[in-house]
Amino acid sequence: DPGESVTCSASYTITQADLNAGHVTNHATAHANGTDSNEDTQTVTADQHPSLLLAKHATPATYAAVGDVVSYSYVVTNSGNVSLAGPVTVSDDKTLVSCPALTTVGNHDGLLDPGEAVTCSASYTITQDDLNAGHVTNLATAHANGTDSNDDTQTVTADQHPSLLL
Repeated sequence: DPGESVTCSASYTITQADLNAGHVTNHATAHANGTDSNEDTQTVTADQHPSLLLAKHATPATYAAVGDVVSYSYVVTNSGNVSLAGPVTVSDDKTLVSCPALTTVGNHDGLLDPGEAVTCSASYTITQDDLNAGHVTNLATAHANGTDSNDDTQTVTADQHPSLLL
């Protein structure tokens, strides 16, 4: 009857695409007995939290000679709730790091989706200064789409054997 109203309800399950877009806009029109209402819209904004987590590992854990090579692996995980466009890069204060293209990881869509990880790698050749110092410590940070990870350090110790021969 004129002046009466009815309340209808619905629900919608948010998708990753909605989180990535930053919002969901819903358009609705009511219909009754051949009569259409005006269109109404409602926009719900996403609470986006881009985040990267870096875990760095070194092999071997010790070195004993100039020229020994330390291999590093850097596991970069999207710990946020939005997909991050590549490339993923890692800055390391001792060596250059190589990361694979995002089309080769996860679902191969060129994005680092929440929960997906990419493994980057590097190597470092031990110098006499490193052997004398007794350790090599380096600092790394991962980056993707304007998001930076935590800093992670790794220390590899020298197996020093001082000796004199007369």
